[in-house]
Amino acid sequence: MYTKSNLKDTQAKIRSLLSGTIVIVILILIQGITYLWLRVMSVALIAIGLFLVIQKLSFERRRLFSLVTLDELTRIGNYRAFQERMRLETQRAQRNHDPLTLILIDLDRFKNYNDSLGHRLGNELLYSAGQIFQSAVRSIDGVYRFGGDEFAIVLPETDLEAARNIVNRIQHSFRCHPNRAEVTLSMGMGTYQEESLHGFFDRVDHLLYDVKENGGNGCQSELSSNYAHSKGISRTAL
Repeated sequence: MYTKSNLKDTQAKIRSLLSGTIVIVILILIQGITYLWLRVMSVALIAIGLFLVIQKLSFERRRLFSLVTLDELTRIGNYRAFQERMRLETQRAQRNHDPLTLILIDLDRFKNYNDSLGHRLGNELLYSAGQIFQSAVRSIDGVYRFGGDEFAIVLPETDLEAARNIVNRIQHSFRCHPNRAEVTLSMGMGTYQEESLHGFFDRVDHLLYDVKENGGNGCQSELSSNYAHSKGISRTAL
C-alpha cells in the first residue's frame, strides 16, 4: 500500500537525486570559467547550497520518523515503535542473556471518566499518564501508548526486583495526580523467557487482565500471589 509517508519519502529521495545532478552539471560548467577567483566563489556557493539541502533533507527525515513512531496525543512511542523496540530488545536479551521486563498498563474506569468529564479532560489525563510513566524510567527504557488507555513500558537489563521500584514510583505519582478522579492503574509485569514475541506479550497481558477482573488498581507479576488494591495506600503485589 502506497501511503502518504511513502510518498513523502519518495519525494525526498527525488529531491536528493535532483540536487546531486544539479551539482554535477554546475561543476562541469565551472570548468569553463576563466578566472580562478570566480571558480572559487562558485564552488563555495555550491558547497553552501549543498549543505543547506542536506540539512533540510535531514530535518524532513527526522520529522517523518517522528510522525511514524510517535503517538500524536501523548508524544511518547506508538504501537509501531513498541513492536520494533520489542523485536530489538528480545533479540538483544537472547544474545547477551540479560533480563528484559515488560510492564503493561491499563487505566481503570477511564471510559467513565471520559463520558462524565469530556474528551478534552480525558485526553489531558492520557497525556499526563504518559508523562508520569516517562519520568519514572531511565533514558534507555521505552514508554509507549499502543491503543486507547493502554500503555507499555519496556525495561532492558531490568529484572522484576528492579522493575518493582518503577511500579512503585508510577503508582505514587499517578495517585497524587490532582485530576485523575476515580481512575486508577492496573498493571501486569513479566520478564522475557526466550519465547516468541506474541507469547511474551500475551503472558504479561493475561497478568494485567487478571488484575482488571479483580477490581483493578494493582500490579501482578509471575511471582504474585495477591493483588494490590489501594485504599489510601498503594501496594504492589510481587
